[in-house]
Amino acid sequence: MEFQYYQRAFTAHIRDPRGVARPKGVPARRMKVYNELLYNNLEGFLFSCFPVCRKILGKRRWGRLVRAFFRDHASHTPYFRQIPEEFLKYLQEEWVPVPDYPAFLPELAHYEWVELELDTSSRDAEMPAYDAAGDLMCGQPLLNPVLRVLAYRWPVHRLSPRYRPDEPPEQPTFTVAFRDAEHEVRFILVNPATARLLGLLREEPDLTGAQAVSRLETEMALAEGALQAHGAALLAEMREQGAILGRRC
Repeated sequence: MEFQYYQRAFTAHIRDPRGVARPKGVPARRMKVYNELLYNNLEGFLFSCFPVCRKILGKRRWGRLVRAFFRDHASHTPYFRQIPEEFLKYLQEEWVPVPDYPAFLPELAHYEWVELELDTSSRDAEMPAYDAAGDLMCGQPLLNPVLRVLAYRWPVHRLSPRYRPDEPPEQPTFTVAFRDAEHEVRFILVNPATARLLGLLREEPDLTGAQAVSRLETEMALAEGALQAHGAALLAEMREQGAILGRRC
């Protein structure tokens, strides 16, 4: 019990060195080394995943945010590479925005985290058979398994230290993020109809391309066949980009 008490006191001080006294018997200089080592490792790893967030916030506000995460969030993973996801959960579920932090921060963090998530994904480890040159309208298009269709209230692709809007625009931002054949993560801006079409193919993989386009026509209250030519061209473009791999066999 004494060791467990000491361990809890030790880690509590590391999480919050200003608010929690260091354990008795630990030299201040040695404790400072532990504090700085762990915090700097954490901050450096988060900086590598969220560079735009860091640049927009600046050193001081970023440091306060990282310290609050380190102090307050109970991570549920022992793996260091999953810390960015824990940081994202903290921003989305626990963090209470304060006036000098931008309201778009959680969405921007998600946008930056997606690149890491797709880069390290193994969802393409087992692939179904497909014909890369097959007819996507008559057959069932196979989406790239390492792909996300994303919608944001804020224009996350434009945010920077020079562009920090106070209010979101009227129209949301839709983007398709995926890992291509060269193992590069790519982001493509799309319109709402394209995002919905890809969403339909993900939700119902048994749909043919023509059926998915027909479903979209119904949802948009358009005449039957109104989008077929455009839909065929769109599917072909998504295949050329790498978001669609081909026709399922």
